[in-house]
Amino acid sequence: MSAPSPARVAALDRLARQAGRFPDLEFVDMGVAPTADGIALDARDVSLARAIEHTVAHRWMTLAAIARACIDRRWENVDSRVQAALLAAGAQLFLFGNVADHAVVDDTVEWSKGKGHRGAAGFVNAVLRKMIDLRGDFVEGADAAPRVWRDRRDLVPLADGRAMRLKRPVFSDDRVLRVAEAASVGEDLLLHWINSAGQDIAFSRAVHSLRPAPTVISGVPEQAVLPGAPFASNLTPHSDPGSFVWNGDHSSLIALLTAYPEARVQDSASAQPMRLADSLRPKLILDACAGRGTKTRQLAALHPTAEIVATDVDGARLRALALAFVDHPQVKVTTPEGLRRIVGQVDLLVLDVPCSNTGVLSRRPEAKYRFNRARLDSITAVQRDIVEEHRPFLTPNGSVLYSTCSLEPPENLAQAQWAAGRIGRRVARTEVREPRGMPGEPDSAYADGGFGALISPA
Repeated sequence: MSAPSPARVAALDRLARQAGRFPDLEFVDMGVAPTADGIALDARDVSLARAIEHTVAHRWMTLAAIARACIDRRWENVDSRVQAALLAAGAQLFLFGNVADHAVVDDTVEWSKGKGHRGAAGFVNAVLRKMIDLRGDFVEGADAAPRVWRDRRDLVPLADGRAMRLKRPVFSDDRVLRVAEAASVGEDLLLHWINSAGQDIAFSRAVHSLRPAPTVISGVPEQAVLPGAPFASNLTPHSDPGSFVWNGDHSSLIALLTAYPEARVQDSASAQPMRLADSLRPKLILDACAGRGTKTRQLAALHPTAEIVATDVDGARLRALALAFVDHPQVKVTTPEGLRRIVGQVDLLVLDVPCSNTGVLSRRPEAKYRFNRARLDSITAVQRDIVEEHRPFLTPNGSVLYSTCSLEPPENLAQAQWAAGRIGRRVARTEVREPRGMPGEPDSAYADGGFGALISPA
């Protein structure tokens, strides 16, 4: 048998490390890195490896339910490396549609040799043959509607709005767990949504998470979309004015962002909270959780006369932030320790705080599985610590712009109200965004979910 594809080896090696962590997955960018065998990946292999890894991340519970139906033991008792093999192969066999079955099976079995117990490769081979036999035909339209598959144990919903009919049921008899498996959303999160928002909204959020998130560009100048402009053919107007869906390749996107520095990769839901402060005229803005600077750049465009100080506690993000704003006329990047010089001087404090990420599950699929009440309590405590740490920077009449990419009330309005009381302000304006765009709908209809609040003097 020939050596397995380097792309599959790379994906399998990385997924094997993740399988033992579930539900605490931690995916990072694949990059052009060597595999465990020291074979460098070319661009095509990187693309395939990323696709395998990302698909497994998005549909982990769906794929595990399919594999579980084809084995004679508890899934939890299967070696994590063998789990990774079945998940990676299942992603290609059920969700790719453009790969040869024999190539997937042969490469996965070859990789499995020496992984787990002595008969791991034979076990993987037998299970994959059973999984292939499970596949039925595709259904679409009304037969694939979410209201249909949520009540069926043999329909696998797909990102394009279709569904695959299996030859026998694999999903749970319990309706909540069945939806959790079919949509690949953690049961704790789904139950939390049902209790906090109701069944219809909970189900809509789960369905939304099935579809991939497009690349959305904000801040694109008018001349960039004129007929004949270099990148105009790659920009499709989004349903939210001022945003565009990017349809080009990565190198062209970099060229666009270089040609138009005011443009930024930013979903419309992420951009909207910053506009809550558009009527203010701050002299000094502190962007205290600036990340890599997307919202910092937006703030500079919204407040062209303001000085902006940006920082982040994460060293890698802070270094990227500093590089992004070298010689910028408005933005000064500093370490958290360097903020001492502006205590009591900030007119607008921007806190885009760490959160549960439940409004951006299509972009952060690992957040679907790790959610639970203890983690929610922990992250709300972190958010309050951030408010406490930064409130001394405000002037007596300063305002706070608080935002998350979460759908959870304890992180959002309840937290904003707590912060307002803590710093002697009021919640003046809020922005609540439910995720939009379902499988099969155009990318221009897609939007993340999130929350923003402007906290101002009474």
